[in-house]
Amino acid sequence: MKIDKKPILLLAVFLIALIIFFSQTTEADVISVNAGGTQEIALTADKYVEGFFSGIPESAAGAAASSGGGGGGGAAASANIAPTPAEFNINMIVNTTTERTISIRNLGTSSLTVAVTESNLGNHVILGNTSLTIPAGQSVNLKVIFVALSEPGIFAGIINIGGKNVLVSLNVKTQLLLFDSNIIVLNRNYQVIQGDDLRTRVTLIPLGDPERLDVSLFYTIRDYSGKIYLTKSETMLVEKLTEVNRNFDTGALPLGKYVVGLELKYPNGVAPSSAHFEVLEKKISILGRIVPYLISFVLLVFIIILFLLILKRTKKKE
Repeated sequence: MKIDKKPILLLAVFLIALIIFFSQTTEADVISVNAGGTQEIALTADKYVEGFFSGIPESAAGAAASSGGGGGGGAAASANIAPTPAEFNINMIVNTTTERTISIRNLGTSSLTVAVTESNLGNHVILGNTSLTIPAGQSVNLKVIFVALSEPGIFAGIINIGGKNVLVSLNVKTQLLLFDSNIIVLNRNYQVIQGDDLRTRVTLIPLGDPERLDVSLFYTIRDYSGKIYLTKSETMLVEKLTEVNRNFDTGALPLGKYVVGLELKYPNGVAPSSAHFEVLEKKISILGRIVPYLISFVLLVFIIILFLLILKRTKKKE
């Protein structure tokens, strides 16, 4: 008896397509390779695929280990302290310093000793202490001196206090200013859903006598380790106070906290400004998660019915 191979081949093609569909919908929630434009691997935990991988790549594991806060009893200390403020955005002139105070409260019932470190700030910060002992239920102050060196620009980093991060953005301007700039985030609570637009308002401010001048605007989005994810630029003629809205795509940004920066440049001058924002995970409804599986189930049933019909027709011919 000669076997008709057409129905078998048709079934095989449909099954391969179904397998590919399932593999793509599963992996998309688990791992993102090269998410930020480098060779780094970003892992995203998801309760629906927990335990799907038996391990993580060595490089990712090392990165996860090194990104934790310094000292102070680990997670327990981190949960029991509250630094105020949680972030700094400071305008400075080159070759100057400014002092700020961070208040750290111990929310626990026992005394804590926590380490104080900085990340990516280097010579731009002088910490008053590298270790603090905080009695239960009390607060201590940490003095911090921020240093603007001779180079203008935007400098972002972190002060880590017992595992809690205080975010820092320094906007270092040149001495002679013909213009100043300001950028603010318009998204509610300075938060944007991953993939949505980051909405900002840019203000260009002439100083002194009005002067028509072409200025260059350089935009960046960076994280607090100094990694730059986006750069854009434009040229604009400015003769009076000017406000414009600028939107930026966040589809390539991993979840986390960032600085959007603006550097207004003109002959012999730089006027930077910046703003903090956070990228949050897009919430998918239960229906949104179920629909792909319902479609797959209906497709599978259709394939089975089609195969049975073809098989029945083949038998009749025989």
